Amino acid sequence: MSLINTRVQKSHAFRNRPYYGRGLNGPLLFWVLLTPSLILFIGIIFYPLFNTILLSFQSLNLADPLDNNWVGLKNYVDVLTRPTYNFWSSAGFSLLFSVVTTCVSFVIGFLFAIILNQRLRFQTLWRGLALIPWVVPYVVVAYLFFYMYNSQYGIINQLLTSINLLGWHPFPQPLAWFGGDGKLAIVAVIFASIWNKFPFFTLMLLAGLQTVQQDLLDAATVDGAGMWGRFWHVIVPQLRGIIVVVTTLQFIWSLNEFTIIYSMTQGGPGNATNNIIVNIYRTGFMNQNISIAATMGTIWLIMLLLLTNFYIRIMEGKAGSQ
Repeated sequence: MSLINTRVQKSHAFRNRPYYGRGLNGPLLFWVLLTPSLILFIGIIFYPLFNTILLSFQSLNLADPLDNNWVGLKNYVDVLTRPTYNFWSSAGFSLLFSVVTTCVSFVIGFLFAIILNQRLRFQTLWRGLALIPWVVPYVVVAYLFFYMYNSQYGIINQLLTSINLLGWHPFPQPLAWFGGDGKLAIVAVIFASIWNKFPFFTLMLLAGLQTVQQDLLDAATVDGAGMWGRFWHVIVPQLRGIIVVVTTLQFIWSLNEFTIIYSMTQGGPGNATNNIIVNIYRTGFMNQNISIAATMGTIWLIMLLLLTNFYIRIMEGKAGSQ
């Protein structure tokens, strides 16, 4: 009788176990659930990365793909020393573009976050409208600003030529935004990128502002701190972690900007807006020199890792000193 009771109890215990656990215990279940993600991760990230690094040591050219040889470090020496590949000039423009767009977008986004954190009528509506530039696809943003900058019928030139300061017209003729020496083209792509990116800072910093402890703000007010004092000594230290994360992400994204720049200028006029990503694309797919493009990408990856590590260490040092 006791044997029958024992078997019944085991049967009930088996039926009450979760279905997904039957036959899969411990490490086996862990690897079964993790394997699909690992396969995707390896196929999407590690294989292309490994293949790119491998190509950087070869001489693959799409004009003659069968003539592919192992050349060692020759591509790296050529990219770093030969001005015809425009590596250093495109890297310099990428850095300029990233620093300006990140800093200006951060300032504008922070201002909007502070405004939207106040009690406003139709607050939800304003917050939704502030995100519109960020959710618009990059290609749409690029062509929107491309036509706004048009020298014949663009609205920006129409506004500039209509300015009348005491009878003086500072812009009597329409500006050729995408011609000349390329300085106006640089301004055009930077302004378009800022318009597209500042809502990201607004969203992230607005979420951070809602976590700031009101008790600290009240205490600072009692101690005689003004609006600037509360902002600098209470709000900014509370948001420092968020600021480090969002500025780092946006800095990296801006260094790798492609869609807005290429859709508006294709890296021109000349090489004025030819950032490193556009340069890699032009080298690999327009000039058909795949190995040189892979070499540029590998060098740029190393530089990005170093820059990001350096930036995070500085910001973490400042955060630790607070």
